[in-house]
Amino acid sequence: MMMARKIFLENLKPGNKASDIEKAVDDYFDKEDLANHILHRPGHGIGLNNHEWPTLSFGNDTILQENMVVSVEPAIYFENQGGYRHSDTVLITKNGYRLMTHAPVELKDLILK
Repeated sequence: MMMARKIFLENLKPGNKASDIEKAVDDYFDKEDLANHILHRPGHGIGLNNHEWPTLSFGNDTILQENMVVSVEPAIYFENQGGYRHSDTVLITKNGYRLMTHAPVELKDLILK
């Protein structure tokens, strides 16, 4: 899931299509044999509401633009276990992105004891 987050962020830049994000994330999950554990799109726009356009998903060919704010939340879920998801809020910048949330990203810091 954290590698899918990294792939999402690497593809988050002006000029890319919103649908390219889900393709990049899903290609990784397919390669890792995790495609059957995806339940939702990997992200969406954020504005006055929490869930807004553009959805970062197949079928949405909106071109990403500087100053869009989006969620980054690729996730995988397992029956009788639960899900794994890290949700970030990100501003698309001229050359890429800027994280607006500052949550732990190292596995050792994400494990509850």
